[in-house]
Amino acid sequence: MVGSPDEVWSAARLVSEREIGLEAALIFHALSIDMLTAARSRLPESDSVRLHFEKCVLDTDRRELRHGESSVPVQPQVFDLLVYLIENRHRVVTKDDLLEAVWNGRLVSESTLISRINAARRAIGDDGDQQRLIRTVARKGVRFVGEVEKGPAVTDSLPVERSSDPSATTMALPDRPSIAVLPFTNMSDDAEQDFFIDGITEDLITALSRIRQFFVIARNATLRYKRELPDVREIAATLGVRYVVEGSVRRDAGRVRISAQLLDCSTGNHVWAERFDRKLDDIFAIQDEIAREIAGQIEPELGRAEYDRTKATPPENLGAWELFHRGMALIAQRTRDGNAEARRLLERSLALHPSFAPAHAAIAWSQAEDLFFCYAIHDPKDILNRARRAVLLDDRDALSHLALAWGLTFSRQPESAIDAAKRAIALNPSFAHAYAILGRLLIQSGRCDEGIRQAERALRLSPFAPSARQYLNVLAVGYLYLGNDAKAVELARESIHSFDTWAPHMIITSALGHLGDHTGAEQESRETRRHRPDFSIAQVRRDYIVFDAACLDRLLAGLRKAGVAEMSKVALPFTQS
Repeated sequence: MVGSPDEVWSAARLVSEREIGLEAALIFHALSIDMLTAARSRLPESDSVRLHFEKCVLDTDRRELRHGESSVPVQPQVFDLLVYLIENRHRVVTKDDLLEAVWNGRLVSESTLISRINAARRAIGDDGDQQRLIRTVARKGVRFVGEVEKGPAVTDSLPVERSSDPSATTMALPDRPSIAVLPFTNMSDDAEQDFFIDGITEDLITALSRIRQFFVIARNATLRYKRELPDVREIAATLGVRYVVEGSVRRDAGRVRISAQLLDCSTGNHVWAERFDRKLDDIFAIQDEIAREIAGQIEPELGRAEYDRTKATPPENLGAWELFHRGMALIAQRTRDGNAEARRLLERSLALHPSFAPAHAAIAWSQAEDLFFCYAIHDPKDILNRARRAVLLDDRDALSHLALAWGLTFSRQPESAIDAAKRAIALNPSFAHAYAILGRLLIQSGRCDEGIRQAERALRLSPFAPSARQYLNVLAVGYLYLGNDAKAVELARESIHSFDTWAPHMIITSALGHLGDHTGAEQESRETRRHRPDFSIAQVRRDYIVFDAACLDRLLAGLRKAGVAEMSKVALPFTQS
């Protein structure tokens, strides 16, 4: 049944105004596919296009840049600059043209303008030396000189599950957490600061939208709340969301303070709140940095909130997305039983939706964690195959690529694992755990300084996440390999407060061995054996993955100085799981 003419026109207005995306229309407004198809036929043709050049596709409707099969992260302003240059490629574009088109006539520094042009070049595989696509014309401006083909934009659509029956279409899952980011409030007297605040809001929506486990309402749907903010329950009912992000910005004397909070609309309770203080050196860099940090902190908090919301509900009454989030919350506990229960929930999720990539990725993840923490034995080939299946099902899911990085790690393919972790970060630049895993891989490959920087970034993005203490242990390993044993002990001990596994105790044992603290080393060796009764040099060689020979030598040398035995007479009763 398509619906009455009035219903079709209502659907058409809903779609054309972009108050919410088509997925939200279907899920929260009970519109059928037939009705939306009829609605589209009533709408005027869109001006949106796909711009093809070299290996790139710029989709102005989705505001997405792709290079080959990969999605390229682009700041909103850089995206607008690219579109303007391409659409005006028949002429040289002046600085004034760009200021008017991209910055709405506002004055910006020469360095800011140049940095945005360079960012546009990097995004499309160009650079300032080659200027293959974006060419600087001395004392005049810049021009896009690549060959461009135009095609129609891809219409917003719901992901569907492929079937051998061409008439069968399965709707996208409706039960993933839904979020609306409300316009942030300007707490300064200067109305001129609105553009900066709008940029924060837009960048945050973009950052959250990269997290495929969330459904984020489009910005146009929340603009109505810029001047007048009703009760969050009313907003939830209007937009069909479960969570709302709101915040304020106060700018004064070269500094900015941004406060943000995440609210559960069903209860009105605060799920998370944080304040960010920064110096205003580069206003656009600050926008991007703050948006990533807020998104990075919201992600784990929202996962916990979803677990708390559904933990009393029997699994048979949960949808695939809810089962996935409950499973991920159990994996985050870093326990043998939690991982096993998580896999049971995730398999139930896959029974509801067999091609659900995040569930496949999470199962691979839990198996890799079992191996890493020595909880159970799994075949590394099975982990790798499961992760590869997740990537094949959804190449744009960051979790799937990070699970692939884990699988490649246990298959002893460090360079490919590093590439997979970098791909996860490219897809979701707020994914703190991806930075930590990348840091671990770099450190175990002997690139300790690089790895430490990545782990520090993970901590900055998500300092209060359940995994944050684990990030400290990544840092501890890096400092141990660099010879800063005291720093390694300090960080590993701090990580033990919520990450009490054999690995940090083993790192402390080695570091204290190098420091000559035999009493402390023996105590830590006993703590390690509490977790791993078979703790020995041979066990570390077998179970602790280190790719760089010099790093492994230093780790084992410290353990030998601490008096750790070469072999253990104890065998753990692991079972195949």
